[in-house]
Amino acid sequence: MPKEKMLFDPKSEAGLAKRVLVSDRPDAFRPAAGKVGQKILALLSSGPMYPAEMARSLGTHHQTVYYHIGRLQKAGLITRVRSEQIRGGEANLFALASDGYAVEFPVKGEMLPTLRSSGRSKALGRFFREFFDEGELDGWVVVGSPVQHGASGAQARDGHYAVQLGFALGQFVNLPTKFPVKLDVDLRAEKLLASNLIVVGGPRNNVVAEELNPHLPIRFSQGEFWGSILDDEGKSHTSELDCIVEKIRNPWDQSKTCVIAAGLTGAGTKAAIIGVCNFSETLFGKYTAGDYAALLRGVDRDGDGKVDSVDVLKQL
Repeated sequence: MPKEKMLFDPKSEAGLAKRVLVSDRPDAFRPAAGKVGQKILALLSSGPMYPAEMARSLGTHHQTVYYHIGRLQKAGLITRVRSEQIRGGEANLFALASDGYAVEFPVKGEMLPTLRSSGRSKALGRFFREFFDEGELDGWVVVGSPVQHGASGAQARDGHYAVQLGFALGQFVNLPTKFPVKLDVDLRAEKLLASNLIVVGGPRNNVVAEELNPHLPIRFSQGEFWGSILDDEGKSHTSELDCIVEKIRNPWDQSKTCVIAAGLTGAGTKAAIIGVCNFSETLFGKYTAGDYAALLRGVDRDGDGKVDSVDVLKQL
């Protein structure tokens, strides 16, 4: 018996797919090969019909239509939707069982990146779900300005790590029509703080992160030029690879959401982004809803001198 699969057109901008009956044997669809069978399927592609309607449309005898309907139904190509009593007799309404049919050859096939990525991390999609609105990104990615700004006159050097985050989130949304990345100073100047925000970088380099910091369960210590992270018990963490990944309600609009991925240094922020993008199942596998906080430490697993993994020090 044919099995139903999804037929995906990689050139479709809308990302549409069709449900198609697939068999490895052409004779499974033999009833569709005849002229009458083809015409019946063509009629039903416009919507369900009764056999009497089909007979009138085809200009043929009812019994001929009934014969071919029986064969198409047995092959699984059409299905009976319902039965009704009309003028003392039973009338059956038929419809296509699927959007099409195909013969599949035993070849390996091709891996499509879009489909591969769409099933890669359900946990990541669940964690960021407030940022997805019918396939569009609802919110801003906020990075620190590379010019001197803020009370400390810092220059951010970690904004490029947001590129990795863009690749990860791209599996859930269409290409934005408006540029979704904002410098921290521009976001404030344009009065966009009351939005869904994904903040990349800590308060040393990002003034939005600085304003968000007091509201975080695990926060940066303002003393010593933001030189440590304080967990929920007040314990200080000072490794240059220590970082946080947190999600809270937006303090400027409680109906919105803020996510921050930030470290004590640029390398720490890189570790936070690696945690979000590459280890989402570890971080968010048990996450369902509400606020979230994790304290992480970047790790060089392969010994090449670069951060490539994270250890989870604490989760709230």
